[in-house]
Parts: sequence; C-alpha cells; structure tokens
Amino acid sequence: KLTIERANGVLTAPPSKSALHRRLILNAIAGRFDSPADPCSDVAVTAAALKNLRDRNPVDLSDCGAAFRFLLPVSTLYSGGVFFGSERLSERSIRPLIEALREHGAAVSNDTLPLSVSGTLRPGEYMLPGGISSQFFSGLMLTLPFLSGDSTLCWTTPPVSGGYIALTERMLKEHGVTVVRTVNGYRIPGNQQSAALPPVAEGDWSCAAPMLILGAVLGSVTVTGLDLLSDQPDRKIMELLRQCGARVEVRDDSATVSKGKLSGFKCSGEDAPDLIPVLAALACASEGDSVLYRLGRLRDKESDRFSAVLELLGSTGADFETEGDHTIVIHGHGSVPGGVADVPPDHRMVMAAALFSGISAKPIVLDSTECLRKSYPRFLQDFCTIGGHTNAI
Repeated sequence: KLTIERANGVLTAPPSKSALHRRLILNAIAGRFDSPADPCSDVAVTAAALKNLRDRNPVDLSDCGAAFRFLLPVSTLYSGGVFFGSERLSERSIRPLIEALREHGAAVSNDTLPLSVSGTLRPGEYMLPGGISSQFFSGLMLTLPFLSGDSTLCWTTPPVSGGYIALTERMLKEHGVTVVRTVNGYRIPGNQQSAALPPVAEGDWSCAAPMLILGAVLGSVTVTGLDLLSDQPDRKIMELLRQCGARVEVRDDSATVSKGKLSGFKCSGEDAPDLIPVLAALACASEGDSVLYRLGRLRDKESDRFSAVLELLGSTGADFETEGDHTIVIHGHGSVPGGVADVPPDHRMVMAAALFSGISAKPIVLDSTECLRKSYPRFLQDFCTIGGHTNAI
C-alpha cells in the first residue's frame, strides 16, 4: 500500500541502464568483463551474458530487450551463441535484425527465442526499417566497427527513439571507435578496437522522471547525477514539466522540480515511449485535457503498455477516453479516486502506479513491486526518502 502527501528532498539518480548496456559491451570487446556494483537486473543480465558468450555457455536473456537486440549481432564477434529468455521476450520484435544478420553470413536457427547464432558476420551494406526499434541499429553499431572491413548502416524509414542511436554514437566515440553520420545512417570503418573504460554511467532520466513528477505535484524534488545535455530521450521530461506549469531549475548535474499550477499537455510516444506511463499520472494531476498520441510502440515493451496504461487509468478511477488505437485523451482534474492499481509486473507501470498515490483519495494498492529491480531497485526506498510511505498488507 503506497501513500504520499508531500514530496520534498534530494535524490541521486541511478546509473543509466541504457548507457551501461553499451559500456559493458564495448568493454567486453576490449577484453574487460567487470560490472558495476549492485546493478539493476537488466544490467546484470548483460554482464552475465557477455561472460557466457566469452566462455561459450548458453545465454539467459531473461526479459531484457536491449540485451536481446544488442547481443545477437555482438555474439558473432565470439563465434555466436545460444540464447533463451522469457516468454514475453520471445514475442518482442526481432525479425528485421535477424534477416540482416542472415543476409551477411550469420546463421540464426530460429526467428524467435530460443535460438542460436553461428558463423562469421561479413562487412557490407546493412539496411533496416527505422520504425520498429532503435536497438536494431545500436546493436549493429556495437558490432560492425570490429568486422574485417568497412560497412554502411542505413534506415529505410525514419528511426524512432533517435536519441538512443545518438547515445550509442557518443559512447562509441568515448571508447575510441569511429562511426560517420550520413544522410540516412552511418558509414562505419572496420578493423577498429575499443578502449576499456570504468563501468560507470550518467544518471538515468527514465528513473529520474517519476521523482521529478512527484516534485511537480507535491512539493519540490531535486535529482542529482544527471547529464543535462544527455542524449537519453527521456530527458524530454524537463521540457514537458515546464510546458505543463511546473517550476524547473537546473544546476551542474542536478534538476529541481517544484509544485506549480499544472495544466494539460500533449506528448508523442514515438521517441520517448518509456515516459508515457508516468505521464499518464502527470496528466491526471493536471487540470484540463492532456493528449498522449502515437502510442503504438508501447505494445512491444515488457508488457503491452498501451493496454496497461488504460487498465491503470481505469482501475484508479481516472477520467479518460481513447481515440483510435494509438491515442489516449486524459481529462485531468488534479486527483483520482484511487484504490487497487491494476498493472502487470512491468517496472515502468509499477512506477506509474506509485505516482497515483500522490493524487489519489485512497491509498494505491499494488500486488507486487519485485519488477522494480529491472531498472530502479531502490525506487521504493527513494519514494520514502522524499515523503512516501509503504505498508505490506
């Protein structure tokens, strides 16, 4: 049972799991296999998977989509591997990446998990659709520089979540690896080497977002350890909080968000889909209509998050409606009746449900919070640090 009436305090953002996935892979290519202390479970999956690829052991991807899409191409640098994972992971989009690997010499045994990868990947021209997942491109960008010749990587349609591709480009540069931006992709010289760096990363904007929203609704919250110029798409939360009327201040590596007169806003789910669940709570906390649109990508996450957001809104008594298959209009009144939050075991949905406890007439009750380990293991501890209360029932 979660309750919070005021939110005040200073927190440190957990390290970005998006950055750590990339850091650990580039370090492994350089021969370094250590991992950060107390990683979230997704980062632990990648760290263990890299060691298993090195040692030619089967790889358990658990429920980690980034590890799935990054390590299939990266595994060709280790003569391939055997992969398995959760039932949900086996349902997530991977086919265009598999087809690209097959077209360039790799043998992939199946179109879904479990599967094995073998053979040598050839350099050449790689072309993939951009509208499914930026992780297809990041996975290849983490692989092609280390092949025996030069390659090109192109998207045939505009890429979604381009900030994550930019993050990959920046981290490659940090590791001494060159990729050259072109009109519709990258030119990637081969025969490169990666430099090993300490397994640390900038703060995670996806995890900072719910805490900053609590500051906007209930008081004033500062989150430190953030890169204010980060390529992480979820840095967009700062722009959205300003738009809806919150007071936003930045200094050095910190962001402070304080209570303001909140009004409705609009946000597309194309480039920062992980924000949409917590933005649903912000919309309910605001006065007036908010529109969340282009939400089709939410269906291919750890859960069908489009349906999950609708179920969360319905179970907490929010006033909302849908327009077509990809748009939710939320009529914000500053509060909701509350009660038992109906959410799947999906870390982003549990964080969103926790936010509803700040605008709910009744405590928010959740079945389980174990899935928070996936990205933000200390979420509940930080929630309590700024004024929240949790009680097992």
